[in-house]
Amino acid sequence: MKIFKYLALTSWLIAGAGEVQGDELAGVGVVLGAKGTNIVVISIIPDSPAAAQKNIHAGDLIMAVAQDKEPAVQVQSGKLAQAVAMIRGPKGTTVRLTIVPAGEDMSRVQVLSFVRGELKALWGDGVLLPKGSKAPDIEMVALSNGTPERLSDYEGKIVLLEFWATWCEPCQIKMAELQGYAGKYPAWKDKVVLITASVDDNQNAAIKYFKKKGWNQTHDVWVKTDALKAYRIEGIPAAYVIDRQGRIVAANPEDLPEIVNLEIQTKQGSEDNDDDQVKAPRPNGEKRD
Repeated sequence: MKIFKYLALTSWLIAGAGEVQGDELAGVGVVLGAKGTNIVVISIIPDSPAAAQKNIHAGDLIMAVAQDKEPAVQVQSGKLAQAVAMIRGPKGTTVRLTIVPAGEDMSRVQVLSFVRGELKALWGDGVLLPKGSKAPDIEMVALSNGTPERLSDYEGKIVLLEFWATWCEPCQIKMAELQGYAGKYPAWKDKVVLITASVDDNQNAAIKYFKKKGWNQTHDVWVKTDALKAYRIEGIPAAYVIDRQGRIVAANPEDLPEIVNLEIQTKQGSEDNDDDQVKAPRPNGEKRD
């Protein structure tokens, strides 16, 4: 299945929260992606209204969304964000989804009604961390040997942290680019660590995928949902550049190498200035203790 974009429908998200008029924002518990021109269900969130009803499944296509008894609105992959926003709403209200079950002919449409509820398994709220904020010290598991580690283990280096998954097609482009950075930017050696953080359901999926692809130029880890919450990630791929002091330099920058190179140059320039101050002669034989 080719997935071109991914969004998690959660029970509380900053985006669109102002429209709820103080009511608790909720969802139905489906994770959506895009397949061609269609919106497809990637998975069902446990302990959600969708999981409880058991009538919607991974692979089902979402053709339209309706609020309670209002007319249904047709949705396509180009309107994925719109579909997500429409499925969210005040807790206890109803949303209707027009679907085509996985593997069925497009004429086999069904209309399913869900009462929006609170969800326990959440990703982030989509409001990415701002520049200058402290990078959350998330727990990670190294895929190479299963060793637990923390992001703070890499303090003193510039960190490029990329969240991805094996089933996410846009992630494949980003991951392939990361594999080439070491050869393309030799100045990054010993200064920059490229961390790829898999958000797959389990570590084995990512391990097998790396072996299949032959990717070995990055430091590869697996993280739990808590990491996605900490970095407020609603969709993947998503990347952060973190400086040597563990502070956010940029979130999802358009040009990752440019941001990293600027950070390296900033540090190098500071070191050069320090050297100049040490070497500069003191006026009039002045001495300082």
